[in-house]
Amino acid sequence: MHQSLLIDEILSLIIQFVAADGQEDTKRLENTSGLAKLARTCRSFMECALDTLWRTQHSLNPLIMCLPRGIWEIHPSNVLYLTRPPTESEWARFDVYSRRVKSFSYPKQTKMIGLHEDALPLLFSERSPQSLFPSLSSLDFSILSCNSSGLIRDFLSPKLTNLAFTLPRKICSQDICGILEDLPRKATRLENLAISSFFPVTSFELNIPTHGLPDLRRLVVSSSIRISAQSVLNIASLRYVQELALNLHSDFDANVLRNRANHSTFPALRRVNLVAYDLPQCTSIVSLISSPQLEDVTVTYNVQARSSVITSFLSAIGTSVRSISLRHNMQTHTIADPPFVFYPSTFAPLFACHNLRTIQVYNLGTLNLDDDFIISAAKAWSKLEDIRLCSLPWSSIIPNISLNALTALTRYCPNLTRVHLSLDAREIPELPVDGLNTTGAQFLGVLNVRDSAIGHTESVAQFLRAIIPNMRTLYVEAHPELRDKWMEVKAYYDRLSMSVVPVLRNGS
Repeated sequence: MHQSLLIDEILSLIIQFVAADGQEDTKRLENTSGLAKLARTCRSFMECALDTLWRTQHSLNPLIMCLPRGIWEIHPSNVLYLTRPPTESEWARFDVYSRRVKSFSYPKQTKMIGLHEDALPLLFSERSPQSLFPSLSSLDFSILSCNSSGLIRDFLSPKLTNLAFTLPRKICSQDICGILEDLPRKATRLENLAISSFFPVTSFELNIPTHGLPDLRRLVVSSSIRISAQSVLNIASLRYVQELALNLHSDFDANVLRNRANHSTFPALRRVNLVAYDLPQCTSIVSLISSPQLEDVTVTYNVQARSSVITSFLSAIGTSVRSISLRHNMQTHTIADPPFVFYPSTFAPLFACHNLRTIQVYNLGTLNLDDDFIISAAKAWSKLEDIRLCSLPWSSIIPNISLNALTALTRYCPNLTRVHLSLDAREIPELPVDGLNTTGAQFLGVLNVRDSAIGHTESVAQFLRAIIPNMRTLYVEAHPELRDKWMEVKAYYDRLSMSVVPVLRNGS
């Protein structure tokens, strides 16, 4: 054997290359057979290959099936059962592999044999999870069970940095409180915490103790779980939280957060995702953020908000954001008429966000914007890549945005890749002076015109070909007659694209 293969770093790189061979899903190890063959090749390869093979697991079954055959059995229903706890001498082979497991994570092995819920308590009745998995640092407990939530506490250790679990169907408040109380005592280095629920948990208020979680960087709480305003204040005091996803129910008291902002609330937050009953609740949380590095704000709310409420929210997010998504969940009583008609002044605070790359606004009401607004936005957001400004589908107001707005976007936003905008395309502006040499739209490939009014289709196609030379896809959200007219535009556009002949220079 070549001497270089005796160097652990080189051998590890080779084994990682074998492990990734043919891998389509980065979250799942595909080439297990190749690693198994390497492990059987020689002792020098075995340890490193086995470490890689067992490092991440998506099911407990492969380990259980390492136990002697008399301990487990597979029923005709394709479910694996334990018949009894293993004795001390029967753990040997299990231990060889379980000590290498560092992560139980999704994607779950849905094609594998199921594991009966009673198997977990039986398996851990004689030995603790920490003794069986001494290297475990990342645990998605829903991989192991969705009902035995009490066992989570036995997995908690200072080595655990990532934890996700699902509240069981029959929730026991005492069990969940016990887990949350144990987190700062046992999982002192926890960085990522995700709590989900398959069913609405309307009677359980989640108060998260955070004084013992100084390294927490990411907190995601399911939309079916209530979280208190005091919990938000606790989280806001953490120095390193960078990502936050919360659901705010109708009884969330935003007044508790009023005037509580200071230089140490959410000092490191970068991404926030809020699903709320109303927009003022979101404003109360966003107003707490002191981080100068806030990049991504995603908000969805149920109660339709007026212009002043939206402007207050946009004023509170600061100027560092790179991506903002604002969506109203359409209700049976959602309307597109006043007072839910929004003019350019509503969105004026966003002009100060000069790093904006993505803006998505959906279903607030009717967006009665104009060319001046789009031109000002294009100049303010020179790094823009994706713009989607969408009124309610049943809005009857034809926007005052002409094809000139597209010219401004392509000229001032050179990185633009997608535009989703209702236009008035009945009048054709003059073609840009530089004609087909427009360089500001080289990446713009997707245009969604929604239900834009249109006049002469060939003229529109010629105009689009001049300012957007690389459009691949044209989407339309309109009645069949209007859709057909826009499809004529796309067909003529494609013919123009195919007919373009490059100009040859002298000597070429």
